Amino acid sequence: MREVMEQPQPRVVIVGAGPTGLTAANLLGLAGIETLLLEANPGLSNMPRAITIDDEGLRICQALGLQSAIEKELLLGIQAHYVSRGRYLVQVAPKRQASGHPFISTFHQPTFEHVLLSGLERFAHIHVRFQQRVERCEQDEYGAYLHVHTAQDEMYQIACDYVLACDGGKSPLRHALGIAMQPIRFPGLSAQKATQRWLVVDCEQDDEEAHAAIFFCNPARPAVTVPAPHQGRRWEFMLLPGEDEADLLRDETIHACIQRALASRPGGISAQQQTAKITRRAIYTFYTTLATKFAHGRIFLLGDAAHLMPPFGGQGMNSGLRDAHNLCWKLALVLQGHATPHLLASYEQERRGHVTRMLYFSTFLGQLIMPTSRTIAWIRDFGLRGANSIAPLHTILREAQVKPQPRYPRSMLVPKHDRDNRKRSGKLLPQPRVRLPDGTSKLLDDVLGDNFALLHFSKEPNNAFQALQQARWQALHTRFVHIVPAGTHLPASEQDTTAGTSSKPIVVVDEDGGVEKWLGADKRRYIIVRPDRYVLGTFTLEQESTFLQMISAYLVV
Repeated sequence: MREVMEQPQPRVVIVGAGPTGLTAANLLGLAGIETLLLEANPGLSNMPRAITIDDEGLRICQALGLQSAIEKELLLGIQAHYVSRGRYLVQVAPKRQASGHPFISTFHQPTFEHVLLSGLERFAHIHVRFQQRVERCEQDEYGAYLHVHTAQDEMYQIACDYVLACDGGKSPLRHALGIAMQPIRFPGLSAQKATQRWLVVDCEQDDEEAHAAIFFCNPARPAVTVPAPHQGRRWEFMLLPGEDEADLLRDETIHACIQRALASRPGGISAQQQTAKITRRAIYTFYTTLATKFAHGRIFLLGDAAHLMPPFGGQGMNSGLRDAHNLCWKLALVLQGHATPHLLASYEQERRGHVTRMLYFSTFLGQLIMPTSRTIAWIRDFGLRGANSIAPLHTILREAQVKPQPRYPRSMLVPKHDRDNRKRSGKLLPQPRVRLPDGTSKLLDDVLGDNFALLHFSKEPNNAFQALQQARWQALHTRFVHIVPAGTHLPASEQDTTAGTSSKPIVVVDEDGGVEKWLGADKRRYIIVRPDRYVLGTFTLEQESTFLQMISAYLVV
């Protein structure tokens, strides 16, 4: 093995070019951080593992500046139907789009990854290397040091400030650090069901017209089907005790399983329906596990390296995207000198709690469809139909309000200086549409920019930010945005929407009243929004100094 010494010196090294690693690379590219992305395989994966992306995931794609390219490859806005014995139990069809995007959409993962990789071509300071395997990683108070083995049987060392381990569920970096994965037990869930085995089948040339994920809550064989773009479809079937895996992987067995599932849905099988072409089949074990810690010194675990969850809530990849969005703006601020390294401790504080809630949510949805006891299935059906007949519960189920809401309640980034601030701090800012002075309509994030944003809502935009301590906010490259009520006419003097300074804030109209509704009675408060669109805090003019003093423990303001 030949030792190669001369290598670039990036600030951040990302290990793993899956959706999480590619998202992190794009975010650091936008922030101007010199980054190296290493992948052990010869290229991107051709395996379509993940299939669903939620509204928050699409909002992150919007933040990457890749929304249009990604949406071209999506099946947008599908529903989710839970069926049993030829009847609907629940139909999830959310009407609200709090994050500005459809609640559930599907995609082809290899295509999605190629769009993310192409996005890196925008940045001269982002470098990607395939067939580069990290053999070991060391760190000290000055940096992290990776020993990398190439396809040419050469070894070289790279020094950097921080390492992002996005290297999957088997994560060699996590193993090297000695960080264990612990199973998360759902109340009443046996160890056997916590690691349930399922047959996963991908098909093409599917002629099913209904764009809905269907959960077949059939005790004879629980199953799920999910439509994909370009006439694709995924099927998942639970393995039953004593089944022969080789027999289950045969075309004849798979088609028989599909036909039985379709026959059990409302309306049964369409007479015109053709048999879809099978393109992939595999047996997977679905885990519910969480790393004992998400960070070790200068090395951070993201995505499957930090957590594994069953697919029933479609939150595995989406949680990895949230990990990247949460961490990368903090890394950028630290490396740019705008924050202390203490800020990075908030990554695990915030993400661990949120991921744990998603693990329970995904497991709960799985438990709805997995009972193989007819008695338990009958009790479930009776309970869900009863809940669906009660108007408030019907709304909760239809709008998928059982999904954990995006919020970081426990974090050093949630100042608690008063009750009004605690109502909003740590919550994801809604994203309604706003109207610009030139009459164009945009999603709110497209106005806020890539850094911090300071929002204020009132009928009169003049001098709204003049009394603030402007220099301190500008140290964070804060964009000032004034939002006026729906129906307000903006004069020609407000046409400049590029500056966003305190003396000349961007002024936009709350087009559908979404911001005003979210604020309620708190309209005199200023709202400081983080780069990942979570609310850092709110304050009145009289509270500004106290608020700045509190956040100066980790942000340089």
